[in-house]
Amino acid sequence: MDDLSESLGQLSTKAKEWKPSFSSNTSALGSSSSIDSGAPPPLSPRSNSMRAVAEQSPPASPSHGWKPSMPGRSISSSSSDWRAEEDTAALAMNGATWSNARAPEFIPRGGAPNNSTGALPRSNSSSSWSAASGAQQHLNHTTTSNSSLSIAHEEGVPGEQQQDVPSWWPATEEGESTVPSGPAPPPPPRTIHSIGLSDALWRHYREVSLEARREMDPTDPRHKAIPPSFVNGYLLDFDVQGNSATNIVGARSSFGYPSLVFKVTSREDGHLYCLRRLDNCRAVSHKIAAAVTDRWTTSGITLDPTNPVRVPVVDHPGLVRFHRCFVAQRAVFFVHHYHPGAQTLRERFFAAQNNAVVAPLPEPMIWSIVTQLVSAMRVVHGSNLACRSLQLNHILCIPTDEVAGSPAGTYGSGRFRIRINCIGVSDALEFEARKQLPDLQQEDMRDLGRLILSLATGSEITPNNTNGDTLRRCDAFLSRNYSGNLHRLAISLMARQAPPSIYDLSVGLADRVFSELDASHSTADRLGTCLSAEYESGRALRLLLKLGMINERPEFGMDSRWSETGDCYVLQLFRDYVFHQADGAGRPVMDLGHVTTALNKLDVADEEKIVLTSRDGKSLLVVSFADVARCLEGAFGELCAGSVPPPSMNSGGGGQGVVRY
Repeated sequence: MDDLSESLGQLSTKAKEWKPSFSSNTSALGSSSSIDSGAPPPLSPRSNSMRAVAEQSPPASPSHGWKPSMPGRSISSSSSDWRAEEDTAALAMNGATWSNARAPEFIPRGGAPNNSTGALPRSNSSSSWSAASGAQQHLNHTTTSNSSLSIAHEEGVPGEQQQDVPSWWPATEEGESTVPSGPAPPPPPRTIHSIGLSDALWRHYREVSLEARREMDPTDPRHKAIPPSFVNGYLLDFDVQGNSATNIVGARSSFGYPSLVFKVTSREDGHLYCLRRLDNCRAVSHKIAAAVTDRWTTSGITLDPTNPVRVPVVDHPGLVRFHRCFVAQRAVFFVHHYHPGAQTLRERFFAAQNNAVVAPLPEPMIWSIVTQLVSAMRVVHGSNLACRSLQLNHILCIPTDEVAGSPAGTYGSGRFRIRINCIGVSDALEFEARKQLPDLQQEDMRDLGRLILSLATGSEITPNNTNGDTLRRCDAFLSRNYSGNLHRLAISLMARQAPPSIYDLSVGLADRVFSELDASHSTADRLGTCLSAEYESGRALRLLLKLGMINERPEFGMDSRWSETGDCYVLQLFRDYVFHQADGAGRPVMDLGHVTTALNKLDVADEEKIVLTSRDGKSLLVVSFADVARCLEGAFGELCAGSVPPPSMNSGGGGQGVVRY
């Protein structure tokens, strides 16, 4: 410790005499390194603790500065001013993000900007040492206590000492100084959970991912009900008590035939699908299945009159995409897109109440559901088709980030996606009925009216119980509890005469569409923010994957020391610099800001220099982040050039492979 104190004292004396110059002379540092004496030495996480002694201030905490990982070691240098930037970077690390890591603000030790403008001089990472040098000169003219900066910029303030303000410090138009006048709390600490998605959204998408990966037991006999072109089946049919069906032939469905619904994975493309099996459907042939598939997958609508491109109707966001219908195993199969975690409107608002009295839904929620359904119906009817599945058990409700993250009230916050399911099923089962299209579209409008009455009254309204007495009671309930617009809409759709067309209804809902559009834009903005955060995390993941494949590799070809020589040795030291920081007592320093800042500068190949130290302390390397980036790309490219491609690896052969990341 005496040697350390003596070295630090010499360092403090030399630091006061150092002045920046731009000569190209170099001097040796350690046994295998050199530093440009004409430019400030590079940042080193192991030398921040020396500055605390040089300034006669208490040592910095691990989050505000770094200490040598080996007691008794010291790095001799003839510079001091550059350490102001290093201390500033350490202070800003806890609040650093990937987006602002390259342009940190200068913040005095223990303080933060506290003036009328709320900002201090900003410098980029390649030339910030000069600004930090000026900041250090300013610190030498101020009084520090307990790692805080106290500068009086107003006369007559008790307990503060008036200081001379340097000429380079910015001032207001009235001539008053904008120097910070007192200590301010440090930036809020950042944890690993603050990177990427929020905890609520992370849990939501984790549950969705787990739901999508469920499978039945391999010995389950119901696997025989799935065609060989699909694998990894999971039964989606549940009874009233929530138990899955146990028979190979399912119970009779709402379409009138025994049915089983599976979540499956296609062998052709590896995507997830919802596979619906209907048995005993002798009226559906291969020709009918192909005709129904062609009708839905080729029909489209032109959304832009100036653009003749027709958008397929099945691609509308308000529909569960219909892929195809085919006949196999003496049954008819319908393949739709799979939405993990989705519930039907009956499951969400009716079945969950265990046959108890269901509370009526809030009117804004009903308008949101109606607006989304009308948007999908408008495209379907415009393509000369009919939905024929506007029932509570055939409409999916998919929660968005609001419902998943901030539930409120009986039914959540009211923001979720609505999709019409089972399209094309009735067309195939009733293909020989030859019903007229206008009649089918009018029945869609009546089904929409029954759906509104069911959601508003809390009791399921079906064609079987739609009589005069039921309609009178619903009319009285809506007039007492909902607005006149919703009341008139539901009653007009249930009229015995021809109900309004989907286009007339779209005009009447124009005002509600704007509210739904605003909510959709807000959701898109939030998801865009989450996507940008995941993009930043993805940048770090690519770097970590490359470093993980290179560092500590046992061998590469015939070279057993490939990962410990040349460029790989630099990457090994850089790994220790980023992840293996320690204080003077050898305790690990878990500074997420330092990790994100270093990886961000590595990703952009910054020219800032750093000092890399070997674990035995005998070697010091002065490199820039750009040098480390070149070493990383070179070593990874060499590794990829000699790698085995996945097909050759599966077949046991060798060969040259090209991997792109």
